Amino acid sequence: MDKPNDEILIGRAKQGDKTAFEELYQLYKGQIFNYIYRFVNNYQLAEELTQETFINAYTHLDSYSAKGKPLAWIYTIASNLAKNALKSRTIRSEVSLDAPLLNSDGQINMFDVLESTKEKPELTIRSKELITKIQEAIDSLSLEHKQILLLCDVQGQSYQDVAQILGCKPSTVGSRLFRARKKVAKKLASVYKEKPRKWFKWKNVNFSQEDYPST
Repeated sequence: MDKPNDEILIGRAKQGDKTAFEELYQLYKGQIFNYIYRFVNNYQLAEELTQETFINAYTHLDSYSAKGKPLAWIYTIASNLAKNALKSRTIRSEVSLDAPLLNSDGQINMFDVLESTKEKPELTIRSKELITKIQEAIDSLSLEHKQILLLCDVQGQSYQDVAQILGCKPSTVGSRLFRARKKVAKKLASVYKEKPRKWFKWKNVNFSQEDYPST
């Protein structure tokens, strides 16, 4: 969720206040990096694209419309860069077992794809295999569905904000998210020999990992 002073900061930045944009950068660089990292699955590339996102935002401040949220606008820039990178480069996948998943509130958590972890205690959230399989399932999605799932279920953005990022209606976000979740559920269900419905109820869980891997 945007901080209350985001609009003020970007307004000041548009008037030439570099410290205002620096504050905006410090507020959201981690969140944007996490999103791009999960999108491209490459740490170094995610760092480069995060820097490029904020450089583009700064150099195109005049294109920001006050009708939308500043963070959603920045997500739009990050999304376009990440998608272009995936389309134009051969990227070495880095499914990290130590990288946290930060949502918009800065919590280290992610959706749990199990209807009940009590039913299958061996498939707990601390299972590195499960974390890897979740990331692989997300990576198997089309760019459109991957983007929707990351924005909604990992970044915790609202349908309204995601609609602004994608330039579509909130109802379209909902339908695309449903299809994305269903595909991930089917993928995970096939891996663990379960019925897809058991993998279709999403909820936040805590991971024990604290730091991103070093490169």
